[in-house]
Amino acid sequence: MNTSSRRIWFIAVVSAALLGLESCGSSGSNVQPAIPTAVVNEVVNLSTQQAAPLRFDRGYIYLNAGARGIVLIRQNAQEYLAFERNCPYQPYDACAKVSVDPSSFFLVDTCCTSRFDLTGQVTSGPARLPLRRYSTSLNGNLLYITN
Repeated sequence: MNTSSRRIWFIAVVSAALLGLESCGSSGSNVQPAIPTAVVNEVVNLSTQQAAPLRFDRGYIYLNAGARGIVLIRQNAQEYLAFERNCPYQPYDACAKVSVDPSSFFLVDTCCTSRFDLTGQVTSGPARLPLRRYSTSLNGNLLYITN
């Protein structure tokens, strides 16, 4: 095989591979757009009345931060989890917002019916990605939430 033939063969193989990759990602049902990014740098004083629900395991509060808000959940006295409320399934839909179910056992997006456990993992629904989790750090009565 001469140089010209090898070059044509190489271009054909690369083109076929790229077309194959493009067709894998073109199905609307397989692609989930990214949740918008927002800078998060919050401090919650756990001794305030607003933070009273966080004095008990599985207690939670909502914060006006992040892309569509943050839900802050107490796992135990030393561990708090902070999640973006923007559902990862079709995050640009106006109703794509998760809330804690009244049972306090899971989070749900009533728009797409996706459910997430209290660690942010998908348990059912069309969402395939977990909730975006923010970092938390406890220092005395102050809880820092950052990304």
